[in-house]
Amino acid sequence: MDRRTTKLLRGTAAALVFVTAAFHLWWGLPRSIIYAQAIEGLFGRGLPPDPRPFLFVAFAAVLLAGPYLITRGVIGLRNAYIAGTLLMIASIAGWVFWHATGHGAFLVEGFSAPSSGSGGHHGGSTALLILDHFNTEPTESAIKTLEALAAAILVTLLWKDPAIIPGERRESVESNASSES
Repeated sequence: MDRRTTKLLRGTAAALVFVTAAFHLWWGLPRSIIYAQAIEGLFGRGLPPDPRPFLFVAFAAVLLAGPYLITRGVIGLRNAYIAGTLLMIASIAGWVFWHATGHGAFLVEGFSAPSSGSGGHHGGSTALLILDHFNTEPTESAIKTLEALAAAILVTLLWKDPAIIPGERRESVESNASSES
């Protein structure tokens, strides 16, 4: 992979990760503040707060720390690509899990979300549930699409970035790239 393509992919991945972090911070921070102010009263009644706002803020902080740690040499590119990929996949998996388990129904003893089948609160399979959310929640579907795209780009960089490829393989990749041009 040539330098120009590598720079373009790195920049695109960074932008997608930033958008993901910004969304999670935008959604989670105001709710975290409200829940933090009311947490004693919520636990006093036996109702746990929705954990997502706190998780979203922590997730955004980790995502935003990544580029800083890379530029300071604390984390290498290979580890950053791996961590970024895993974080994007974890976010998508968490989203699927949250919706497939009835929007946190597992957090409240004795409560179950309405279901007409075995696939969560909407009935049917988990795949249909996710497709339903893609159709009815455009913001969620856009963010999950960007996360999947970021994961794909990070995997591509992990495999093809000349800065992290060992010497012998780098020469092979670079010669293949120049012969394809």
